Amino acid sequence: MKVRSRVFTLLLLSVSLLGTHASAGAVRHASSGPTPLAVTAGSDSCTTPTAISSLPYNDSGDTTNATDQGQFINPGGCTGSGMISRPGPDVVYTFTVFPGNSLTITLTPAATYDADLYVWGGPCGSNNNCVVESDSGAEGAVETIGPRTFAPGTYYIYVDSVFAPDECACDHGTYTLAVTGTLGVPNNASFYTVTPCRVADTRNPNGPYGGPALAGGATRTFTVGGQCQIPPTAKAISINVTVTGPTAIGFLTLFPGGTSAPLASTINFRAGQTRANNAIVALGAGGTMSVADGQPSGNTTHFILDVNGYFQ
Repeated sequence: MKVRSRVFTLLLLSVSLLGTHASAGAVRHASSGPTPLAVTAGSDSCTTPTAISSLPYNDSGDTTNATDQGQFINPGGCTGSGMISRPGPDVVYTFTVFPGNSLTITLTPAATYDADLYVWGGPCGSNNNCVVESDSGAEGAVETIGPRTFAPGTYYIYVDSVFAPDECACDHGTYTLAVTGTLGVPNNASFYTVTPCRVADTRNPNGPYGGPALAGGATRTFTVGGQCQIPPTAKAISINVTVTGPTAIGFLTLFPGGTSAPLASTINFRAGQTRANNAIVALGAGGTMSVADGQPSGNTTHFILDVNGYFQ
């Protein structure tokens, strides 16, 4: 365990970073780029956080070389020992909760990593919106928030450090993140289960629910209402989404048809990887759902969509 004897140093560094962040933005290590699952598609910032769309949720990562988001927090909102700033490298997740939610967030850092876990409300990246924090002040200590009920809305989870990059070996490291509980019920709607059913599989012959594979940088829309016992009046669907055979690193964003894609990923992947994730996705007009492929242009991935229930 490290005794936080760097308090005075950190305070001076925090003041100096006020100017540094205003002019230079992020602070990075000089070595190669970030490697966690949360960051493989660039999802390590406020503009591209990794979405947690269903529970239980588990991820693993490494904050080494991740961007310092430069948060300067009003300590009145949080109780950790990070003082007025958390200058270490961050990775960022986002989740949206509805009435009836209850979440437990558990961060398990490596033995040499002194991590700070906190939940941010309101616009990501703005000041004075820290909701709750866990910071034991020990390297390798498990940080836990919850069980906790949040007011309905969108929040951001930060895996962070109170130490600046290169100040000590404890300013970054590997971690696992687990979020359990329930996100609540969207718009107080009722949930109806259906027999698990495959809506779309781009490995099949070309058609509305088959090929071709998704194209990097492009968006494709599927009409889910009316398929697999999902009524056209459904507000949202509970799904399992799978990617297979991607030709490059990337991510998929699922969102209501007829709307703009949010700045969040539903699933991240590497080239050649087969990976699945659960999610709850709102439907647009006519029961439509769009899929944006975040791979570089010229690449493709196959996409499989299975549904197991809907909200109405």
